Formats: sequence, structure tokens, C-alpha cells
Amino acid sequence: MKLAARAVIALVLIAAVPAAAQEAAPPDPPPVATKKELLQKYVWSTLGPAGAVHASLSSAFEQWRGSPPAWDGDWGGYAQRWASEYAESAISDTTKYAVARAFSHDPAFTRCECTGFAPRLIHAVGGPFMARTRDGRTVWSPATAAGIVAGHVVSASTWYPAPRGTRDGVQHAAVGLLTKMVVDVFREFRPTRLP
Repeated sequence: MKLAARAVIALVLIAAVPAAAQEAAPPDPPPVATKKELLQKYVWSTLGPAGAVHASLSSAFEQWRGSPPAWDGDWGGYAQRWASEYAESAISDTTKYAVARAFSHDPAFTRCECTGFAPRLIHAVGGPFMARTRDGRTVWSPATAAGIVAGHVVSASTWYPAPRGTRDGVQHAAVGLLTKMVVDVFREFRPTRLP
């Protein structure tokens, strides 16, 4: 009797090994945003708390750095920096969602369905240059990158005090793209339980 029970247990375990080695089916990609959802994302990111928080943190950092030096280090200088950062964010979001709308893309970051550190890192670093089409395919998209560049170049070449200009705007945009990449890497590798 003991031999038969051991044989049955051994057969069950042997049969379970191939089943355990099979990969689970990849999850369905998240649905692509509709026109209405893209409009809601645009309004929320521009006028909602995300835009105000971004402007507050960025202007505090610029205040700490003393950039631009023509703006004082007091509350008046902070207010100038905050208004500038908020306007940059609005220009950036408007450009991003206009370009995305023109191409029928959803520029929102989505986590990679792939496995492994390197593929997920490549996916996250490329996030600012990628979007999803209506059928769920991931494609190259200029939307996010165009938004970042437009926001920083317009501000640097219009209302920032001299000697700032388009060159400084391009440098600021490069930092903005790097920051977006870092944020996307965090979003890719954060624990799934976090919002």
C-alpha cells in the first residue's frame, strides 16, 4: 500500500513540474484612452493637483538654486518661478496632448508586459518617446518629447530674463526629458501595490 501511495504521489509531482514551468499568459494590455479620456487626462494634468504640485516642487528647486538670478530669493521671486513653472507645464501638456491627438496616440506611461530587468529598463527609459495606438500597439511617438521641449523652449525664449534664451531652453528640456525617464523607471519598478 505504501509503495502504491508513493508511486501516485511521484506521478502527480512529475506531472505538475511541466505545468509549473509554463509561463502564465501575459496580461491584456490596458485599454487605450478614448478622446474623452485623453481630454480628461489633459485637463487633470494641466489644471489639477499634478500641475500645481509640479510647479511648487520645481519652483522651490529653482529658488534654492537661485535660477534665474534676476528673480529675487524672496516670496516675490518664488511667485515668479511658480507662475513660470506652471505656465511651462501648461504649454508642455497642451503640446503633448495636441500631438497625441493628431496621431491618435495615448502618451500615458504603461508598465511593460515583458519580464527581466533589461527589457523593463529599456521600456521605461524609452517611455517619453512611446505611445499606444487605438489597437493597443506600442509605437514611437513625438508627443511627450515635443511637449517637454515646447514648454521649456517657449518659456526660456519669451519670459525668462536675459541672458537666458532658446539655448538655455533646450538645455532645460534635456533635463526635463531625463527627469521623465527617471520617473518612468520608478513607475516601472515600483511595487505593484503602490498607486
